[in-house]
Amino acid sequence: MARTEWTDEARAAVYVSWIANEKNVRKTAREVGMPTNTLTYWAKGWEKNGPPEHLNTKITNNAYEFIHHASRVRENAMLKLEELIPQAEVRQLSAIATVVGIMDDKIRLATGLATKRSETVHVLPSKEDMKELMSGFAEGLVSSAEDRAAETILIEPASVTVNKISDQSE
Repeated sequence: MARTEWTDEARAAVYVSWIANEKNVRKTAREVGMPTNTLTYWAKGWEKNGPPEHLNTKITNNAYEFIHHASRVRENAMLKLEELIPQAEVRQLSAIATVVGIMDDKIRLATGLATKRSETVHVLPSKEDMKELMSGFAEGLVSSAEDRAAETILIEPASVTVNKISDQSE
């Protein structure tokens, strides 16, 4: 079995596809027509060290081409969706909407944008809870001050006598 030599252009294209497929090795290998083991080996290196620097320009060019193509596909799907809306069945609209969503996600991945969003909600304590917390805090401060005052020992300064040493050189 002959060993395949991969050009830098081909490696860059595979890298862009791998990123666009959310780093899914099997899916990418199937799309680009390469052995899964080869891509797994490459992906481990990319995960650890990133792609080789000499591929940066080729990766950028491939990403631009991929994004341009994906944008055209998304635009065509949206036009078809708009065309079919008046007479289409739900199943057709759903399939085209799925294509639009997939292409949008791939474009976002290839451009480095987030494809998922998370929201963090902070809930402040109620007014009653805050009153209880603050009163407990104040009581703790007063109690600590009282304990400290009880443990404090007053010491009166001792009288100090200073003897003047006269100069012996007379």
